Amino acid sequence: MQHIFGYARVSAVDQNLDTQLDDLTRAGCTRIFQEKVTGVRTSSPALDEMLAMLREDDIVVVNRLARLGRDTIHTIQLVNQFNQRGIHFRALDLGVDSRTPAGKLIISTFASFNQYERENNREKSLAGIKLAKDAGKHMGRPEGVDEEAYEKVEIAHNKGASVKEIVKMTGVSLSSVKRYRKLILAKKAQLPDN
Repeated sequence: MQHIFGYARVSAVDQNLDTQLDDLTRAGCTRIFQEKVTGVRTSSPALDEMLAMLREDDIVVVNRLARLGRDTIHTIQLVNQFNQRGIHFRALDLGVDSRTPAGKLIISTFASFNQYERENNREKSLAGIKLAKDAGKHMGRPEGVDEEAYEKVEIAHNKGASVKEIVKMTGVSLSSVKRYRKLILAKKAQLPDN
């Protein structure tokens, strides 16, 4: 059974929801989720409740597109989520209805903007990483070799000490000693014979 859910929101306690509620009732909403949020909101309990109740073929209606998400990107993400889940969407102020050809065009434009934003953010991240690397900063996990510990292990190894003896002598962990010994042996294997 298809449900028509409305969502109404005002951003300050002194604002009134009456106009939105009237518009949503006239649009045929059988249940309206409403909230008043002050300041910069980080959560929207009524929106979250509505999102949890939505099923394929349901309809979400807002009287103004700007009332749906906390910002433009969030609004576009929500509309894309509706589209992917087979939920219809209507914004009364713009005449957007995802069941019409024009509405489908707008929804696909939203999807393009969302994809553009994701790619743009990815490019910015990669550019930042490149700048940091070019400046000599190490990115990601710490480097695999502690030069001081490696040197201690190499000296002990060259004296013929066993792995356990190297751990005792140097205080370097067993796993690091084993790893460094592999590096030492690989380095020796690459040296030309005298």
